[in-house]
Amino acid sequence: MRRVAVVAIVCAATAIAQPRRDMSPAILQGPADWRFEKMPTPPMFAPDIKLSGFEEARFAPGMFDNSSPNYFTYVLVISADGAPEIDGSALKDFLEKYYRGLSAGLGQRKGMKPDPGQMVAEVSRAESGKRRLNATVIFFDSFTDGRKITLNVEARVVPRPEAKKTGLVLLVSPKPKTDAVWQKLHEIDGQIDFDR
Repeated sequence: MRRVAVVAIVCAATAIAQPRRDMSPAILQGPADWRFEKMPTPPMFAPDIKLSGFEEARFAPGMFDNSSPNYFTYVLVISADGAPEIDGSALKDFLEKYYRGLSAGLGQRKGMKPDPGQMVAEVSRAESGKRRLNATVIFFDSFTDGRKITLNVEARVVPRPEAKKTGLVLLVSPKPKTDAVWQKLHEIDGQIDFDR
């Protein structure tokens, strides 16, 4: 019993001594009713991703409810150190590693076995600009019931050579581009400022 108490005290002291990760938004200031998350890049579930820095996400209300009109709709922003060039092939590599790792990591804990070979991305240049890309990526939703979904992705690359960084904005939803949710995603994108 005494040993358990000592272990508990050591664990508590270690936790207190650890620096807390900054969880305040640096880039994605809103919307306030969309849940916020921040973590390092590459994330633990996808250590082979070639970008390093941090990511911020805003999840639409109903993001993890597969009956919601906002199901799997969110904005992901990455601030990548070293000013990497992000083109179509780099985005394809990122999307496949990210979503394979996310699905497999969660699925394993829930006894699911998503097929990573099916989780492929297709990327094309958007008509609206040189630094914009469109993509689709197959994902097995290990957050809910493991269903296979196709995520539509709009990507905007923001070179920041003076800061030796590259910004990447990803708007994500399984909804078709004609759905009203994309208007909200574009509105959020219009308010993103990497130089705050």
